[in-house]
Amino acid sequence: MSSVLQPWVMKLGWKEQSILMSGFRGPDYPNVPHIKALNRWLRTMSQNNADPSKDYMRPDAQPTEMEVCDELEFLPAHYVHHFADSLRIVALHHPVSATREYAFGGHYRIAEEIFHFQPESNEVFLFRHRDKVEHA
Repeated sequence: MSSVLQPWVMKLGWKEQSILMSGFRGPDYPNVPHIKALNRWLRTMSQNNADPSKDYMRPDAQPTEMEVCDELEFLPAHYVHHFADSLRIVALHHPVSATREYAFGGHYRIAEEIFHFQPESNEVFLFRHRDKVEHA
């Protein structure tokens, strides 16, 4: 294995990989256990565990969408936006349908509950986040 990233992630374009990875790091705030649990889940869905002795990918109970939104409501919008978009990447590309559905539910709820918007269509999201540089 040559990467910590799971194979489905390495098939994505660079822009989508960047968006996904922006969600790996949780907020440095106390008292946000549901966000931190969802961050760990996001990591386990897209990375191979490089150090099982650490809590970075510890399995936690999956929080509900509203538990997450209750904590996100008080965090900077910039962080919340990146976090929501990283969930959308999982919702669009993960090979397991139950994982895609859970990720989309989280993305949709954040868009609706925190930002008061309907999420953009898959086509618009993918076009907006296409690679904008040439690479091999």
